[in-house]
Amino acid sequence: MNRKIALIPIDARPVTRELPKQIARIGGWEVLLPDKEKLGFLKKPGNINSLSDWLLKVAPEVDGFVLSTDMLAYGGLVPSRINSDELQVIFKRIELILHLKKIYPEKPIMAFSATMRISNNYVNEEEKEYWEDYGEEIWQYSYHTHRYVRTECEESKGKVEKLSAVIPPDILRDYLQTRERNFQVNLSLLDLVENGTIDVLVFPQDDTSEYGLNIEEQESLTDFVRKRQLSSKVFIYPGADEVANTLISRLIYKLEKVAPPTFFPVYSGETGSHVHAMYEDRPICESVKGQVFAFGSYTVDNANDADIVFAVNVPGKQQGDLALQKFLGEVDTSHRNIGEWVSRVHHYVRKQKLVAIADVAYANGADPAMLPRLLDGVPLSHLCGFGAWNTAGNTIGTVVAQAAMIYLQKEKPSIPFEEVQGNIEEQIVLRLLDDYLYQTIVRQEVRKAVNLETITNETLLQEVAFRFNEEAKVFLEKYSLDYEIKNIYLPWNRTFEIGIRLAKEGAN
Repeated sequence: MNRKIALIPIDARPVTRELPKQIARIGGWEVLLPDKEKLGFLKKPGNINSLSDWLLKVAPEVDGFVLSTDMLAYGGLVPSRINSDELQVIFKRIELILHLKKIYPEKPIMAFSATMRISNNYVNEEEKEYWEDYGEEIWQYSYHTHRYVRTECEESKGKVEKLSAVIPPDILRDYLQTRERNFQVNLSLLDLVENGTIDVLVFPQDDTSEYGLNIEEQESLTDFVRKRQLSSKVFIYPGADEVANTLISRLIYKLEKVAPPTFFPVYSGETGSHVHAMYEDRPICESVKGQVFAFGSYTVDNANDADIVFAVNVPGKQQGDLALQKFLGEVDTSHRNIGEWVSRVHHYVRKQKLVAIADVAYANGADPAMLPRLLDGVPLSHLCGFGAWNTAGNTIGTVVAQAAMIYLQKEKPSIPFEEVQGNIEEQIVLRLLDDYLYQTIVRQEVRKAVNLETITNETLLQEVAFRFNEEAKVFLEKYSLDYEIKNIYLPWNRTFEIGIRLAKEGAN
């Protein structure tokens, strides 16, 4: 084996491009990536022809492929929502996957294609331009159209009729045509699974709710998967940005020919484990099962049967959102017990179980009531994973992949133990700095201090870097973490996400 995998990510952000590479490195594998410049920038699509050439160029030296069809077909996840190319043009681009399998039939191909999200606001940063005028109305139209189909609710029927009169016909027609085209592309991918071109396919549900045209599409895709008996190869669940991590880890296990580990979930609150996370259509406990199953494994009912204890910090009554500052008072309630949960984590660590932490009490950041208690009670060196970023699915899928790579090295070591330990420690420190220090603390400080409507990109970066470096210095010193910040950057020139270059103190 070459111990290399080629990845076409959904875009060039650190969590989608660099994180899969970092996770694979824990397991002693290398992920080959196209240059960032080829992957576009927010609404600007990636260079599809250049990416195709790159993929064919590196194909001889890799053992398998993980491919974002959104990037190959549209130039990225965001461009997939605004692209206006003809369906036949899109189908022609996807033929690259057929060509790849024809040349390298022995090399597995795992692919993912998001079901197009519906944003419930007037922000058009990642949507078509008309979203700033009709975004919420289109979301309501989608929600009530599907709700009426499912429930025959007369209230929803009336709302659809009113909304149809409010949204200009050309805009509604354009939106529905865009959805239909994306749906047809996803249907065509099922053909590639059925004929053996794609070995595993994921349809991640990007930002979902109980009803919506996206949910209706997912139900249709599920029906097609069942009828064509593809349920062991096609997976549909909430997520998007973390799917490359899931498929990279799954592919590595396939290539290594190692049975995947089992997971025992431990929740900080029983009520919270059944809460529907924001931007998802199911309880958190079901999202955990979905992510573990997509990786290729399953959960078990007790720690003795488990290879990995999967400790999930959940909200008390409702998940909050740290980026939007919503429902913050519903998280740290008497419906959960963080102290008891941390004690259980410590217990399993003492029993020498592999323990990973998925913090989903909030969307878009770590839980400030939990994190200090965890760090005071459990040494980082005793954990095999940590995450708390963006949606619950993003976090859960990432932590499953991290823990799986540690387990792989335990079962079939391919690199020195010190290197494994160093790789996962750096991973966890990066997630703490990003998910906790930046997303939970610094981002809110920056947003309160500056006018985001008028500030320049350069000044915004300076403000973020200054505040972050000050906080990071204190944090790293407090917990005796021997790392230094080499560089801070804003991947999309906005405060939502950050890029961090980290190095061990004293390293070149």
